[in-house]
Amino acid sequence: MAKRVTITDVARETGVSIKTVSNVLNNTGSMRPETRARVQEAIERLGYRVNVSARAMKTGGTQLIGLAISDFCQPFIPYLANSVVTAARARGYAVITDTYSGAGGLEQVIPETKKLAADGWIFFVGSPDDISASVLKQPYPLVVVGDYDTRGLTDWATMPNVEAVRTAVGALLDSGCRRIALIGGTAENACPDVADESLPETTSTQRTRGYCQAHEERGLQVDWRLVRNATWVQSGGRDAVAHLLDDADVPMPDAIMCLNDALAIGVIHELQRRGVRVPQDVQVVGFDNVPDAEYCMPGLTSIDPHVDDFARHAVDMLIARIEGSAVPARKYVTSFDLVRRASTR
Repeated sequence: MAKRVTITDVARETGVSIKTVSNVLNNTGSMRPETRARVQEAIERLGYRVNVSARAMKTGGTQLIGLAISDFCQPFIPYLANSVVTAARARGYAVITDTYSGAGGLEQVIPETKKLAADGWIFFVGSPDDISASVLKQPYPLVVVGDYDTRGLTDWATMPNVEAVRTAVGALLDSGCRRIALIGGTAENACPDVADESLPETTSTQRTRGYCQAHEERGLQVDWRLVRNATWVQSGGRDAVAHLLDDADVPMPDAIMCLNDALAIGVIHELQRRGVRVPQDVQVVGFDNVPDAEYCMPGLTSIDPHVDDFARHAVDMLIARIEGSAVPARKYVTSFDLVRRASTR
């Protein structure tokens, strides 16, 4: 069996100290760029790999962050994961991930998180069912990202869902649109006539509330025939707008607010397939500003909730807990911008 390459081997190969190699591995220290590049080249050429077990025994930590996320069926999740990895690397940490899907939700990955050698975990919560005390009370440092209140049990990073959609829909209304469809929305806890306070608030509920507020602020009534629930993936947007356009009792919308970019991409696809021009006939807006939004045809106007900032604050809060911070649970809310592209006029 081949001998494991050690940090000493890398130091000997490059003619630098073990401390210098360690600084390169941890992206710390001060050295000439050419020295860092030479050491990095030797690390890769020799096939050096960090001995996680040895590091943990020596330092009491692994410099690994765990990320539990839902599956990759829509583009926001890989965008979030990449943003977490970028933020963690800037702090000298690597990231390991585990995914969950279906009815089991986050509960599926809890046993695995206790087997993996992470110093702490970031949980992406995609459902109110995942926010139970049994999920949030873990033996390791934990930060939640998502739209569900952690009730002070753990640090939490979230987005301004209501305000962001209110701003985007308000801009459409102020431009003259009067029939704005909402794809991915729900009347639950958003429409006063059918609100059911016994139901948990969801991301869809919050963003629908912003849609309602934009109308109310201008003295306009929401036409609930234009609000369509959908699975928040591309095919969900395609199917929802197809049913909307096929409904003879519903007027043709002049704009469509989609509650994430995956829905918007599916909506644009179906509109174009039917010969409906975007934005000349119908304007389309998404939410998340994922990288794919820029490369749609036409480019997708989207709410940018600053996912990089979202991820960076989650990583920073987690590392503070790993390093021993005992302050009360914190909440961070990102800002947002409306990024205008060719899908709106």
